[in-house]
Amino acid sequence: MATPTPESSGTAAQQEAPAQRPPAEHPLVVLFATWMAGSREAGMAMLQPDAPDVLPGHPPGAYKRPGLRQHEYKRPGQKRSQGEPIREQPAPDLFGRLRQLIRLFSARQRFDGFNLDESLGRFDGTTKLGMGHPLIRGDVRRLYVLQRELQRKCLTTVLMNLAPAPRAAFILREVLGFSRDETNSIFGTPTGGNVAYTRALQDLRAELESVCEHVDPLNACSCQNRLARAVEHGFVAWPDRDDLAGDTPLKSQGPQEPEKLYSTLPPPM
Repeated sequence: MATPTPESSGTAAQQEAPAQRPPAEHPLVVLFATWMAGSREAGMAMLQPDAPDVLPGHPPGAYKRPGLRQHEYKRPGQKRSQGEPIREQPAPDLFGRLRQLIRLFSARQRFDGFNLDESLGRFDGTTKLGMGHPLIRGDVRRLYVLQRELQRKCLTTVLMNLAPAPRAAFILREVLGFSRDETNSIFGTPTGGNVAYTRALQDLRAELESVCEHVDPLNACSCQNRLARAVEHGFVAWPDRDDLAGDTPLKSQGPQEPEKLYSTLPPPM
């Protein structure tokens, strides 16, 4: 008769059994946290039971969290597949989890740690990024990808400089496609989402309407002219993603509302 080994004994097996993993987050919760935090890494950090005081990739001291504790919540059992339309009436537990994240972000005291003017060298648009630059390697398609990465990074930075509640309302409405009533339900008040969304529009328009070429073609700030300085300042690097088009140069498509620029913007990574 074989002598039982520690590995085969019931007690040892129980001791070495891996801890049960928590249920997976709803994909919309992950995407919301990613947009709110500015990167997937920082967004996933916010979804942990003990969210960090300083998010990955954020300037030291940008956030200070005053002891807010996350509450128990019920995660949804069904996931939304990529490209599937948002249901007219998402499950209440999804709304509750999104509301919880809004409160968690809002509990942080923030200062403006993302200076767009310094990052872009906005007031010097005379230097062009040459085809011989190491990031371009003589390939014009790489130049076009970098232009779109600059647009993505610039618009994301403007969004990150909004206060948490307006930023959340804007992301829910313009990026994730929730309706006005759904956004109010997530905020937990009859008009809370509306007020925050209106504030977001005011701040975004104040920042972009007189500057960005994609809002008004007559504006001076263009991705083509700012790219060299953005690369020089380290604001833009070669993106580790494949969802930025490189077949045509990035040019203004005519006047449009600032909020519409975000509906097709690739998410942070």
